[in-house]
Amino acid sequence: MPTYQYSQTNSYQKEYRAKLLIHPEYQRLRMRIRQYRARVAAVLLTCYLSFLFVVVSFPPVLLQPVSAQNPTPWLIPAAITLILLQFLVTGVYVKQMNTVFDEELERIRQEVEVSVDG
Repeated sequence: MPTYQYSQTNSYQKEYRAKLLIHPEYQRLRMRIRQYRARVAAVLLTCYLSFLFVVVSFPPVLLQPVSAQNPTPWLIPAAITLILLQFLVTGVYVKQMNTVFDEELERIRQEVEVSVDG
């Protein structure tokens, strides 16, 4: 690839990136994504801290067997529920990012690309 084409492509990329970063819809989208990530993190953190609080505060209750025939302590189903909840929240997060946010980002990128080309 000749040098002049590389410099043209590089200047195009710089202009594209600069216009994308100052685009108001892109900035709003970034803020929405940041807030969404914070909410997901807060949900997971709350679940884990609640689980730890229960484990530390009520160990005899969690160590009691589920039933007389089943010697498994309640701690095992509680931990499995926490893990499944984490998978569920992660799945919802990935679906939201791959559908809603990616579609909006692609639309904004196309708008910026048209403005850079034109």
